[in-house]
Amino acid sequence: MITRQEINGKATLNYSWYDVNELNESDIRQLKRLFRLTPAILNYISDRHERPHYDYDVHTQSELIVYDVPIWPNKEVEHFTTRPIIFLLQGTTVFTFHNDETAYVFEKFKADRIKEVSTATEFIMTFLLHATNYFNQALDKINNERNILDRKLNGHIINHDLLQLAQIEKSLIYLSSSIKTNLMMLEDLRHTPLTLQITKESQEKLDDILIEMEQASRVVQIANDVTGKISRTSNNILNNNLNDTMKFLTGWSIILTIPTIGTGFYGMNVDLPFMKLPLAWLLVSGILVSLMLILYWFLKRKNIL
Repeated sequence: MITRQEINGKATLNYSWYDVNELNESDIRQLKRLFRLTPAILNYISDRHERPHYDYDVHTQSELIVYDVPIWPNKEVEHFTTRPIIFLLQGTTVFTFHNDETAYVFEKFKADRIKEVSTATEFIMTFLLHATNYFNQALDKINNERNILDRKLNGHIINHDLLQLAQIEKSLIYLSSSIKTNLMMLEDLRHTPLTLQITKESQEKLDDILIEMEQASRVVQIANDVTGKISRTSNNILNNNLNDTMKFLTGWSIILTIPTIGTGFYGMNVDLPFMKLPLAWLLVSGILVSLMLILYWFLKRKNIL
């Protein structure tokens, strides 16, 4: 649905803002008819998985910016993912495209006090700075969850904790990929027509966006390293515990084979030693227990038990 947006309860004077949520075929026909968008641009804004980049259309003099934002975990997907939001600048008209998953970014942006934004370019830079802050919030949440999980893993390791650690690793993969592509797009943005005639305020906001994104890039790299080391350490501990358990079970299975072998021999219908004695079973049992104790001492000495 295409909606003409107002900022702080009033329409902007120097530019127009149209917000499009959950783009459909009717919206595409309307955009094509009223604003003469080219098929290439329409393909970009229709792709829900478009990667961050900048594109300039010479024929319509339209500038397209695709930028990823984080999506918080939910019941269906238990880790962070990312989805693109799209900005289209056509003269003094700004279009924003998003879906229900990224709607939270727009709702909070509209609630902010941005009445000082006076141009379309400054509007885009302000929005990008607003969206960038969510990466740092997502990374803070991941780091807090990892620290809590790390304290749990110092004790008894269970499968549920390892599954949570795997979800954190998945979150970092998605965020790391989007941060890198966002950063590449922002670096390229310095040399595009969009930034050739921007105001000083817009340039300062672009610099702030780059600083925030570079900081997020360093934080996600550190988080990846720390999480990877915790995961490897946890797996090593779990494997070591499994080895200890297998050694324990193997040792006792060897010990318990002694009475099995002894009773097996005496279950045969042949003449065997001590079978004529009245208390033969006590003597045989004593010998078997003695052999078991000797084997137990030997295995204990070899740190098998």
